[in-house]
Amino acid sequence: MILVERYIELHIMKRMLDECTTNGRTVGLITGPGGAGKTTLLSSFSEYAKNTGALVLSASGARSEQVHSLGVLRQIFRSIELEAEVAERLENLLTARGGDCRDLSLSACAVDELAGILREAAGGRPLVLAVDDTQYADPASLQTLLLILRRLASSPVVAVFAEWRIFSSKPPLVLAECIKQPYFHLLDLKPLTLGGVADWLRQRRLGKANAERLAPAFRAATGGSPLLLQALFQDQRHGFDEPDSGDVESVTAREDVRIGAHFTVAVEACLHRWDPRLLDVARGLAVLGGPASAAVLVRLLNTEQRTVVEALNALAGTGLLRSGWFRHPAARAAALSGLDDAALAALYERTALLLHSDGAVPSEVAERLVAAGGVAEKWSVDVLRNAAWQAMREGNPGRAADFLEVAHEACGDARERAEVMGSLARVRWLMTPAAVTSLLVPLYTALEDGSLADRGIVALSTFLAWQGRADEAATVLERVAAPAGEFDPTGAAESALARQWIRWVVPLKGTDRADGTGTASCAVRTVECDSWSDLVKSAEQVLQCCRIADALPVTVLSALLVLTFDNRLDDAQRWCEALGPEAEAHRAVAWLAMLAAVQGLVAVRRGDLVDAERHSRRALTVMPQHNWGAALGLPLSCLVHATTAMGRMDEAEAVIKEALPEAHPNPFWLHFLHARGRFHVENNRLYAALADLRACGRLLAGCDLDHPGFVPWRSDLAEAWLRLDDPLGAKAALEDQLALADVEDKRVRGRSLRIMAATARPPARASLLRDAVQVLLESGDRLELALALADASDAELACGRFAESRLSAQQAKRMAKICGAERLYRRLQDSGGAAAQDDTAASQKGIQRFASLSEAERKVAALAAQGRSNREIGRTLFITVSTVEQHLTKVYRKLGVSRRSGLPVELCLVGPAD
Repeated sequence: MILVERYIELHIMKRMLDECTTNGRTVGLITGPGGAGKTTLLSSFSEYAKNTGALVLSASGARSEQVHSLGVLRQIFRSIELEAEVAERLENLLTARGGDCRDLSLSACAVDELAGILREAAGGRPLVLAVDDTQYADPASLQTLLLILRRLASSPVVAVFAEWRIFSSKPPLVLAECIKQPYFHLLDLKPLTLGGVADWLRQRRLGKANAERLAPAFRAATGGSPLLLQALFQDQRHGFDEPDSGDVESVTAREDVRIGAHFTVAVEACLHRWDPRLLDVARGLAVLGGPASAAVLVRLLNTEQRTVVEALNALAGTGLLRSGWFRHPAARAAALSGLDDAALAALYERTALLLHSDGAVPSEVAERLVAAGGVAEKWSVDVLRNAAWQAMREGNPGRAADFLEVAHEACGDARERAEVMGSLARVRWLMTPAAVTSLLVPLYTALEDGSLADRGIVALSTFLAWQGRADEAATVLERVAAPAGEFDPTGAAESALARQWIRWVVPLKGTDRADGTGTASCAVRTVECDSWSDLVKSAEQVLQCCRIADALPVTVLSALLVLTFDNRLDDAQRWCEALGPEAEAHRAVAWLAMLAAVQGLVAVRRGDLVDAERHSRRALTVMPQHNWGAALGLPLSCLVHATTAMGRMDEAEAVIKEALPEAHPNPFWLHFLHARGRFHVENNRLYAALADLRACGRLLAGCDLDHPGFVPWRSDLAEAWLRLDDPLGAKAALEDQLALADVEDKRVRGRSLRIMAATARPPARASLLRDAVQVLLESGDRLELALALADASDAELACGRFAESRLSAQQAKRMAKICGAERLYRRLQDSGGAAAQDDTAASQKGIQRFASLSEAERKVAALAAQGRSNREIGRTLFITVSTVEQHLTKVYRKLGVSRRSGLPVELCLVGPAD
């Protein structure tokens, strides 16, 4: 048996045994906190005494046997081998008084006879009486043992008692009887020091280096309690790698400690074996959730101040507490184990009421209310709602949802219950949009009984629309009170964007034949469409008032898409960047995914393929496909567009194959059909491309969404016709697109001109492509600009203009590299001639040509030549739009051009200086 930092105490007891043969009886009392090693020390001494020839008689008190009179005394005497007559006489002596442990009376003759039996059993040898857990010994046994020791005053007797006296209210019988006597020895055990813990570990074959490295972590977790050290050591055994050679000095060990089953069971066993008042205080502390004053625990447990103070001190001595709190969560969990659900809920309810009456912060009270399962009182609902709001501000929507769920169950007022339910739905949507489904029925019920407010109605409508249930969404949205817009402009803007969202997700013509007509759903007829300019104003209003914790994700997504489809890409990007950090802080999964989807769409329209792929993948990773509802087409289409244009066809095809099917295609799903059609064009699967692109046209026929700014499907249809050697079909599609396109939509116009050029003869083709390049320079679409430059290079070459062809090819290659169009870049790289010129030489030539520009002007000019808008250039370089304009004016003068479209694309080769 290994002892650490107990050698002095063991030496004292050995000396007591040596001296008892000459000095007579001697008494020792081992004290110390629970788990300090009292039993181990007592066992070590008993083993030593046996080896020296002494008669050792042992007994142990037990809390469950305190009611049995003379139970400990019976343990001592029944371990002696006695003749039948003496054994019968002994039994009569121990049972004559009955079983009442409160009756301490035992005749003097009986005590004399018991002492004589012990003296005779020892037969002249030293007699050792070892009594463990004296605090649980029945009073009659303990009193009788002390009387017997008086009778054996001159005999070689050593009596050692081990006791943990927790509460001062219990009489210290042994201490009171012997404290002033010269034969008495008090042995007070303390927790192991850091050096003691290291010695303890070293003696378990860990080696000196490992023991010293692990000692701080072991002591921090156990407080130096040998009992807890042993349990913790057992939890680590799988982490100790002993070599087959048995060389203990080379054992390696983890540098941290793992709390496992052995430690947890040890703590549970201790708390449930020790005094019940310790367990009560530990449980009170556990439900309070942090260090608490004795006064608070007294009120919670309805007990005495002294009891609580002494219990806290005792628990600290055992190593379970440090600075008034549990050293490890496992100890806190152990304290609450064994309580049935009803008792635990009642304890948490009392705690919540106590904290609320003391003015604790709502979150602390709410945590206890959740653990209690809620309290059906008005104050608890208010506390839970305030705590949910605070949790959202702190970026913990999961915690907020827990609070709101309990508040919803505790609500007694129908209108307040509906408000809480609406808030819960919004919070759930932040994390998992699919989880809102379970709330649709109660939200409908609240709508029908009139308890659902306007914001709740808008929320219910957008939930339904997100799931593609556009007819129901439109019907619900009609219930919003008409005057709301007059008094709540933001609410009116939110409603307008909700209506637009419904129109965007309504099943398209020919996909919903429930009415047998084959026409679009009644949502289109029911939901009044705002003018586009009004929608843009609503988008700005909603975004300016947006708070992640409270705004509806769909209305904000709708606002961002309105800006994107209005070609206000800088504004859409700026709002995504502004809302992103708040969404991250709130851990709002739906928000993060939606913002990433919008950024992916913006990047596609700018021709930034790397960003488009990155944002789109993030959108689908943060929020899996099944949670995207009717908006799934957005991130999927952007990812397919990006990977296709980058030449990563296997990845694009994998996305297409893994995409969840859309039973009732909506306008957003058309983006995916368009992207898939583009993929088929690039892979020369031209009839598959025609099927997808014609489907776009068929579904959009007669719809006000059939606009190139929304889905420019006719461009790709024209390319498919060209590859099928049908220039007339291509030209017709492009003419239709140009007729529908906004005059200011340079991206659509430039792309249309680029493809239209393929239907013309070489001289006209080159002219059209030069026009396309100039238009695309102002569009901000880098990919389309690279494609136009590449086509222009081929057209100029066909016309015999070799210098122009060389420059266009070089510019196209550089632009392709900038936007990430690897497939186009490789084609230009491998084409020979101008496209294969050395990049370094071209860059040096460009630098020399633009040497007259200052560093700041060169930065601005390079970005402008890449198609960046003034606002985007200002944001990139951290300068104002006015400063950008001033720099461009100087650049125009120095380079001899009159406007942005005249900037040489060769500026892209120079790049903005760092």
